[in-house]
Order: sequence, then structure tokens, then C-alpha cells
Amino acid sequence: MRVCLIFACIAWSCVTGAITTRADPVADFYKGRSVTVLSAGGAGGAHGLYAQIIATHIRRHIPGNPNVVVQFMPGAGGNTAMNYLQAVAPKDGTVIGLPLQDLVFNARIGVQEVKYDPAQIHYLGGADTTRTVLSIMRAANVATLEDATKREILVGTNGKSGQSYLVPMVLNGLLKTKFKPIIGYKDISDIHFAMERGEVQATAASWPTISNTKPDWIRNDLVANLVTIGLDRDPDLPQAPALTELATGADDAALVELLCASAQHGRAWVAIGDIPKDRLAALRSAFAATMADPEFRAEAARRNMAINPVSWEDQDQARRKILATPDSAVQRIKRILDL
Repeated sequence: MRVCLIFACIAWSCVTGAITTRADPVADFYKGRSVTVLSAGGAGGAHGLYAQIIATHIRRHIPGNPNVVVQFMPGAGGNTAMNYLQAVAPKDGTVIGLPLQDLVFNARIGVQEVKYDPAQIHYLGGADTTRTVLSIMRAANVATLEDATKREILVGTNGKSGQSYLVPMVLNGLLKTKFKPIIGYKDISDIHFAMERGEVQATAASWPTISNTKPDWIRNDLVANLVTIGLDRDPDLPQAPALTELATGADDAALVELLCASAQHGRAWVAIGDIPKDRLAALRSAFAATMADPEFRAEAARRNMAINPVSWEDQDQARRKILATPDSAVQRIKRILDL
């Protein structure tokens, strides 16, 4: 009987061991591996800061606790990173994208640099809603959008498919402002330096890009914020009207909604392609757990980072809404952007 009992225990141990092994294949996969996060924004801006801080904390919540590293891949208005994610990166959950907010918008309007398929994007979640703000140095003596209709204003931009280019061009088309995008800056840090040197006067980017990296501009009241590109006002800038407030007529409203819907995709983490479903689910759970992690929240607060999580379901809904935009609005914005 003792012999039988011993063999039974051994057999049960083998069975339970096999079950345990099979029970967490995601942890087995990630254990000892590295996960690379491709940031479409440079290291010197708010986008890069979010990438680094989230990467530091999310590894604790991914089964197997892989090493998580950030690779900065700015360029082509944020499309370089997404193109790489689609065409080159493995589709096994070891490479994640942190795109700029316009990834689906760019695809919908047919931006030439887009080589990825928006239908294959899998959202993991977002850390914040990124409303773009048109900010201008007060030295330019322009305090309102009405002022911007009376004189040319140079706006720094790194390409024709990012917010820094889209926003001033759309404002010109809708409100007859005289913004002139100056293309060629590598990233937001270069644009900020150009503003300080007086090469350009303005930028279109998320407010944390300035509030987190240029607190002296705020402290010394060096910038004015003319308009917020979002469905509502930025809570930190209640004096800057939302573009939706300025739209007149159904045609303008459809165009503005197309542009503003991208805010839901801000600070989004994404995978692309045929990633295994169990790993995708694990990454989504890990992102949500990170957003609620007290250590992460405490560090974000110390660094003055806004954390207003957006679920992957809401991001997916925003993606479908953008892709369903009427062709008439798409054609109009393409004319404005000279595409």
C-alpha cells in the first residue's frame, strides 16, 4: 500500500507539474526575454518620458517579468516607427509601438509615408488623452487666433504627417490664419530650441511637451496658447478654446471631428499583426495594471505627468470612428493639406 501511495504521489506530481507548465505559457515565453518599445517621439519630449516611465514599471506586470527597453524611432511625422513595426518587427509580442496620436488619421487620409495597415493595430491602452495645443512665444505679439489672421507665423514641424504640421494647416484652411510650417526639425526638442532662438515662433504639440520640459517658459509667461485640438478643452488650459467650439456648419464639424478624434490615441501602446491572443491579452492586462500601480502613479506625480488612462476598447472605438469618416470630409482635409 505504501508503494502504491508513493507511486500515486509521484504520478500526481507529474500531472500537476505538467498542468502548471501548461497553465502559464505566456510567462514561459517572456521569461528571460526582452520586450522592445518603439517610441515614435524623441527622447527629449513628453512622449519619450511616458515611454521610459511606463517601460520601467510595466515589466512587473507582464508574466515572466521580461526586461523592457525603449528604442526611440522618430521620423516621418511618427510613421517611421509604425512602418517598422508592420514590416520588420516580429509579431510575437516582443516589440510594442508607442506611436504618435495620428496613426489612424494618417492612414485614413492617405498620407504617403504610411506603410502600415490600421486594421491590424491592436491597442493595449493609453496613459492620457493628448489634446494638441497651438502654443506661440509671446515675443511674437500674437495672443489670439484673430491676431494670427493678420500676420505670418512660423511653426516648427518635423514632417507633413504629424500634429505640428496638420494643426496649423487645418487652422489656415478653416479660420484663414497665416501659419507657415517650417519642416525639417528632428523632434520636439529641436523645435523648442528653434523657438528660443527665434527661428520659429510656434509649435503644435501636447501641452505636457511644454509643461514637463520647459517649466521656465510657464514660470516666466513666455508662451500663449491659442487653441486646443480636441473634442473639449484641456483641463490644464481652460482659457484655450477647443477647436470644436470654433467649427461652423456641418462640413466644418465633420472635418474638425476627424482631426480631434485622434486625441483618444495619445500615449497609446500598440501591437500589430498576428500576435498570439494569449500574449495580447496579457499585455493589455499588464498595461491596465501599470496604470493602477501605486509606484507608477507616485513616480508620474513626481514628474508632473498627467495620467488619465484610456482603455483599449475606447481606443478601438475611436479607430473605427476615424476609419468611418465620410469621404467628403477626408477629401476636404486632403485639399487643405495639399495631399
